[in-house]
Amino acid sequence: MRQAWINHLRELVAELTGATLHYFKAGHDDEGYKNFQRLTFLESMILLVLNPNEEDHQKLEWMIHDMMRALEALQHGDEKGRETFIATHPEVIKLSRQVFKREWNRVKDKIEVP
Repeated sequence: MRQAWINHLRELVAELTGATLHYFKAGHDDEGYKNFQRLTFLESMILLVLNPNEEDHQKLEWMIHDMMRALEALQHGDEKGRETFIATHPEVIKLSRQVFKREWNRVKDKIEVP
């Protein structure tokens, strides 16, 4: 079950980071509200599957929040959002990889124990 959880979280993070990057680069068109609504849905899904008791999960939650608020700021013409997004987007990916690796090691250790 833990492996299924890791896979689900990985898919959500991949979709969120890919879609936010596209949204950041493509700008806000007529579909902007609908697209942003999907991004906030993904953000919520990720937050619901993260463990609030794990420090790196908490940090990932904060970073995702910062990344999303940066997009929202850009939507309202605040150019500081651009800098924040550029800084946080790769950090979300980096931290996600660390979380996945640690969780995978937990799964692997349980499998190897007789």
